Amino acid sequence: MAGGGLLRVDYGDLSLLEGRLTQIVSSMKSDNHTTSDLAAAVGDPRLAGKITEFGDSWSVHRGQISEEIEWMRDKVREISDGFATTDGDLADGLKG
Repeated sequence: MAGGGLLRVDYGDLSLLEGRLTQIVSSMKSDNHTTSDLAAAVGDPRLAGKITEFGDSWSVHRGQISEEIEWMRDKVREISDGFATTDGDLADGLKG
């Protein structure tokens, strides 16, 4: 690199990010019954209907968001693996 710059990769941070993204996806996928439980608890059929309608719409969007977060998590893993492979290859090249 020009100017003697260094690239430092913190694998711990990448691993932490991957873990957090996995937790987010898991939480979003396990949150399927919240709106139906709330609709049953409110007691007013009109309000329960609106809650259910919102829940149905949110379910679609939640699925799309989950897919995007899973994609991001997979990219973080690929980046980490790619840097680790390159780092190992360079280290091996210095040995041989």
